[in-house]
Amino acid sequence: MTTSVDFCLQGANVLNVFTKEFEQKPVYIKEGKIVFVGKSDAYEANVVVDCSGKYIVPGLIDGHLHIESSLLTPSEFGRLSLKQGVTRIFADPHEIASVAGVSGIQYMIDSAKKTPLHVHYMLPSSVPCTNFEHAGATLDADALKPFYQHNEIAGLAEVMDYPAVAGQDPDMLQKIQDAREAGKHVDGHGAGLTPAQLAVYRAYGIDTDHEASTKQEALDRISAGMNIFVREGTVERDEKELLQAVTPLNQSHFSFATDDKSAADIQAEGSINFNVALSIEEGIAPEIAYTMSSFNAAKAHHLENVGAIAPGFEADLLILNDLKTVDIEQTMIAGEFFEDQKEPVLWLPGQQINLTFDKKDLELKLDSNKPAHIIEIEPHHITTKHVVETVNTDEDGNFLPNETHAKVAVAERYHDLGSGLGVIKGLDLKSGAIASTIAHDSHNVIVAGVDDDDMLLAVSKLKEIGGGQVVVQDGEITALPLPIGGLMSDQPYEDLIAMQDQLNEAFAQISDLDFDPFLTLSFMALPVIPSLKITDQGLFDVEKFEFIDIQD
Repeated sequence: MTTSVDFCLQGANVLNVFTKEFEQKPVYIKEGKIVFVGKSDAYEANVVVDCSGKYIVPGLIDGHLHIESSLLTPSEFGRLSLKQGVTRIFADPHEIASVAGVSGIQYMIDSAKKTPLHVHYMLPSSVPCTNFEHAGATLDADALKPFYQHNEIAGLAEVMDYPAVAGQDPDMLQKIQDAREAGKHVDGHGAGLTPAQLAVYRAYGIDTDHEASTKQEALDRISAGMNIFVREGTVERDEKELLQAVTPLNQSHFSFATDDKSAADIQAEGSINFNVALSIEEGIAPEIAYTMSSFNAAKAHHLENVGAIAPGFEADLLILNDLKTVDIEQTMIAGEFFEDQKEPVLWLPGQQINLTFDKKDLELKLDSNKPAHIIEIEPHHITTKHVVETVNTDEDGNFLPNETHAKVAVAERYHDLGSGLGVIKGLDLKSGAIASTIAHDSHNVIVAGVDDDDMLLAVSKLKEIGGGQVVVQDGEITALPLPIGGLMSDQPYEDLIAMQDQLNEAFAQISDLDFDPFLTLSFMALPVIPSLKITDQGLFDVEKFEFIDIQD
């Protein structure tokens, strides 16, 4: 007697993540599960797929990301990701939660139901990120706890407020306790933490981190019993450095994440498929690289029966033409081959930009005899340098921007509470201005430029279109509308990417930067990442954890 199954994939070299070997065995699939791997007369398939000369590996998993950073809704993000072989993601909806609170989280859950991509959400742990900026919402433990009733919720996202944990802040500890009592786990965000500080995190059960940026930081986290998400996004390019820490003995603690990656970059170079290809290029054996990208990620997130080609596991897999380049022939998710299909985009109503921003908000008087505290961009990183340099001023003491030093301002956009103003180095602006409603983590309006009129025009345009990204040169505006919370487009990803290309072409007219200016700019407002940042309340020294004046 034989058992009827949906598919038999035969002839391929199949990755066994447990033995780290490729084995030429047929794979039998029924009702979204793998039922058997190997030759057998016990199964009869409705569909037999000849995979001769190809490879079968588990579907790729992104261990930590923010969907909003792609500028796409979850449903559109699913379309784009599945084409890259990503079948499961763990997303922190921190960005939209900072704008719209619990309604933003619910929106992300609802939108994700319109894509076959497996979307797990980690509840945002810090909204607002700190008390040093104003956000659109405040989410305490009581606001988050009801969401654990949703199957989509996998735990508590990147705990970035180390002082709150170390200081035993009652609300933070309650958030951690609620996650663990719900049978979920807690992600870390250990940027710059020492081994002693990591021990504090581990004492509260925080067991992952995506903020390691050096080999030693990765080894410190593994020594503390943590799992590492090797990050390679649009700005955060940490993978090559971190792969130096991977060995056959410790590889089970490593998986991959994109964290923040634009839709244009995902389409151009890939998502986790890019991480895998890069790791193989850097010398990681393919069987290890694909295990890291699947089974290791599932285990880091405490998932059972996910991330392997084995009986009882979810039938999420890739059929590959080539291992090294991750050349995908077909993607199967939940036992069905993915077929691209556009869905109507859900709308998030009620988000408006409420601010007043005029010439006086850009007035910057400086003493020409004193140096100034300046934010210096570190290319391809979200950290900054805190430099002290002399800047140009006119005879009245007004700061004069130039290609080296530009103005940067953050204006609170929810309750018109004012703005902070500073000097930034590294945008290399020859003229004009850029502005965005994406400014981590509270997503106020951030604008940088060398011309006050263009800066004001950029902010005005953002108000008009309900949020987005803008380039202005001599009064000429190029805009990318992001009407869903000022973070996401309501357009298909193909149209969004076309608009991004236009925006990048406009930016290329005012600067020669070779990295993403908007994603880089967005992190200039994040006051938990060293070293000097700007919020709506002023210039913030992350090392001192306090506001400072531009000049002493």
